[in-house]
Amino acid sequence: MKYLWTLFLTTLLWANPAALSQDSLIITNVNIVIPHEGRVVRHQMVVIKDGTINRVTDSNQIPLELQPHIINAEGKYLIPGLWDMHVHSAFIAPQWDEKIIYPLYIANGVTGVRDMGGDFELLKSRREKIEKGDLLGPHLFMGGPFLINAKPDAQTISVKTPDEARAAVDKVTEGADFIKILSRLSRESYFTIAEESKKDHVHFVGHVPDTVSAAEAAKAGQYSIEHLTGISLACSSRESDLREKIQSATSSRDWNSVRTLNEQAATTYDAKKAATLFAMFTAENTWQVPTLIWTKTQSTLDASTWDSDPRLKYVPATIRQQWDRKQLLRQTPPDILKGYENEAARGPQLVQAMLQAGVRFMAGSDGPDPYVFPGFSLHDELELLVQSGFTPAQALEAATANPAIFMEKQDKYGVIEQGHAADLVLLEANPLIDIHNTHKIVAVVLKGKYYSRVELDKMLRQAETLAKQ
Repeated sequence: MKYLWTLFLTTLLWANPAALSQDSLIITNVNIVIPHEGRVVRHQMVVIKDGTINRVTDSNQIPLELQPHIINAEGKYLIPGLWDMHVHSAFIAPQWDEKIIYPLYIANGVTGVRDMGGDFELLKSRREKIEKGDLLGPHLFMGGPFLINAKPDAQTISVKTPDEARAAVDKVTEGADFIKILSRLSRESYFTIAEESKKDHVHFVGHVPDTVSAAEAAKAGQYSIEHLTGISLACSSRESDLREKIQSATSSRDWNSVRTLNEQAATTYDAKKAATLFAMFTAENTWQVPTLIWTKTQSTLDASTWDSDPRLKYVPATIRQQWDRKQLLRQTPPDILKGYENEAARGPQLVQAMLQAGVRFMAGSDGPDPYVFPGFSLHDELELLVQSGFTPAQALEAATANPAIFMEKQDKYGVIEQGHAADLVLLEANPLIDIHNTHKIVAVVLKGKYYSRVELDKMLRQAETLAKQ
């Protein structure tokens, strides 16, 4: 009789998860995926209390006091909440509505993001609302304004001298989790940022400027390199000669020459130099976030299939105007498009070589840029990582356990273990067999709150409605 009563409650609450308590929850009969170990532990029970995983055990005994708050997963697969480790959720203009962009992440199982730069004050405000529960959104791990040798605005700080670099680092550390640099920096400013970051006990990440080699960046302590910047040049047999020419062309704003020289760098790849560089990345703990989906997207702007992409309905109307593909193509000369195509072809090869050398990776989409969709495109990135030689487990690790280690929050995120945040994604099928199964989301748990497929679909419909306005 007790078994029948439990079974009745389980079935009832599976059909009506809104009835669940917000303080406690059990997910039973679930297969737990452990990405960093590449295995599945079957027939498990996860007990959640107050937003934290309280217990993980076999699905044989359900605590009597929690029996009314059960989800029977029916043998589905549970993974840690995903992290997109390169996003820009608060670019200056046009602005994505916070009630559109952040629910799109949750609906796609992305429970945390590393925001790589935007309107800093707006980001701080949004993070506060998310943490208070006033705004539905992922955990925000964020940098301050970009540091760059350019005119400042709401999302950048101009850094033209070492003194300005020193002051900028000290300013950004007030409220930011890390320092983000862009490509345009002098050597003197770059190394001052590296030195000051160490003094302030904060990591600096971002692009590798042409004025600095990727090897020097690793030695200086740059914690992550985005978009594979500087790596092809650092692997070239003509690195010194080409670097000097690229700096000269950049100074004179001769962008055609810069593109030609970068292409020459890529086509003079030296495997021995590359092996030395990748060993240095491993030794210096220099992480990579290749954002392969961004490059692939840019390289396929001439594909008319983008015009009918169903995800466009979630893009705000004002932003869709900027995403007009024909207009973007007119602004992208054939040689630039060809450069993106070459980069999209070579990127996976670099990634595979670095992976084999033991370099550590995180998954990031660099959205929302044209046709890089918040939430959705992280799944595309995972697929591209697998195409680049990752196992599905390694790709998942790049979006779960690795971000937690990188953020030095492995005691809170990235795994399904006692004492960790209850940020989880329930999948219909095993992602270790096929990475495409990360798309098959049955439910998302964020901070211990269960969102069923019905509720996730409702989020998407609301985003679509707001986007039309």
